[in-house]
Amino acid sequence: MNNYLFYALNILLFALPLALFEINLEKANGWGGAFPRDKWYGKSFIKDTKFAKILSKITRFEAPLNYHVVIMFLFLIVFLSELYGTKNIWLVLSCFFGVNFFADVFWFSFNWHFDSLTQLLKGPNGSITWHKGWTKIKEEAYVPTSYIWWLGLSIIFFFMA
Repeated sequence: MNNYLFYALNILLFALPLALFEINLEKANGWGGAFPRDKWYGKSFIKDTKFAKILSKITRFEAPLNYHVVIMFLFLIVFLSELYGTKNIWLVLSCFFGVNFFADVFWFSFNWHFDSLTQLLKGPNGSITWHKGWTKIKEEAYVPTSYIWWLGLSIIFFFMA
């Protein structure tokens, strides 16, 4: 399968449904903010560990919830299996970071529960609290710094594929 087609299909078949699924679960509360903390998926088994502190420092996110870990684990199993017909690790990594980027952008773009894209672009001056690092892109517009990393890594790994 052509690398471009493989990438595009994975964005459409994984990132878009994931974003729409999470919009329905989380409503206006991103990063699992609407999940009950007494349920397994609303907890974080790595919270308060050294690994979580290092991960949070690198990603500028709170420790991932168990829900996030399960979703990413399933994602990797799907990609690392031969279901999609690739053994190219660079293409898999490219899709992994691409799906992270596009799923989050789609969540903000299509979320009908609040003016999430407007709030996202306000950066640290808006109501999006789960993104901690921001990069200014215009006079009064920001994007999460993780977006730059995710998209950049996705492009680099795609060209390596």
